[in-house]
Amino acid sequence: MTSRKKVVVIGSRSDDATRFVAEAVERRRARAIVLETDRVPDSAALSWQDGDVHWDGECLSDLRSFYLKLVRLSLPVPEAEALSERNFSRWQEQYLAERERQSFLHSVLRSLHRRGGSFVNPLEAVELHYLKLQQLALLRRHRIPVPSTLATASPDAVREFVTRHRAVIYKPLSGGALVRKVEKADLTEARLQLLANCPVLFQEQIQGDEFRAYVLDGEPVSAFHIPTDGVVDARQNLHRVKPARLPKEAWAVCLKGAKALGMVFTAVDLRRTPDGAFVALEFNPTPAISFFDDPRDGKVITRLASYLVSKA
Repeated sequence: MTSRKKVVVIGSRSDDATRFVAEAVERRRARAIVLETDRVPDSAALSWQDGDVHWDGECLSDLRSFYLKLVRLSLPVPEAEALSERNFSRWQEQYLAERERQSFLHSVLRSLHRRGGSFVNPLEAVELHYLKLQQLALLRRHRIPVPSTLATASPDAVREFVTRHRAVIYKPLSGGALVRKVEKADLTEARLQLLANCPVLFQEQIQGDEFRAYVLDGEPVSAFHIPTDGVVDARQNLHRVKPARLPKEAWAVCLKGAKALGMVFTAVDLRRTPDGAFVALEFNPTPAISFFDDPRDGKVITRLASYLVSKA
């Protein structure tokens, strides 16, 4: 009897997207091995020895297909809530323990990729979700239209940028919060002095309809329209999402950008300006699916799961 193909899904069983992908793989009669990053190091399930990686007694080193959904970028204290649950008396000890955990996880994942496994997506591409300036720089280098952007802790630079573009939004450099519009109150001296605590990403506000377009292995998969009336951040209107058709020029932006960023699978957030041009806001390497398409038998999850099994 032929053994089932195996796909490693890296994430958390408490994460809906991780679970949906694992279930879709199983429906294709392959076995989904869920490497739960949030169980490390509380569980001793993961180990690395002389280049071989084991998870829950299963050797992963010779497996070929990996889906990377949930892993944090190795920056200081990337999971503050998780740190508070660990048994340390001093924050410095928490920080050092988290640094070791992140080093362990990232080293394991990179070693698996270096052995020739097919990763959706490679860790370097996933990191671009948190390194937004690097993503924007790569897109600009490949002539992908993106908003004019300023990242700074300088009040003077912000004032000059707002004067030039008038309509400006701001958001965190590594994500994790809704996009907000710069208002008059944000330009007061007291408010701008807060930049001394933390740099912020500012962008010209692109007016127009928003679309999310899914790309897999260099091919269009599916697109959706998100109304932007009444909101700054389109995520506030996810309850109004509808399927959409995009013209060739929009898909060309998506496919070219995905290739430039090394993303096998991505969801591209686009704005269509009043004159019909498409501007890329962001390429997401670990996108959610359930807000847009049926996470059990929709086109996106079906194509993704089939691709993962084909690579196993």
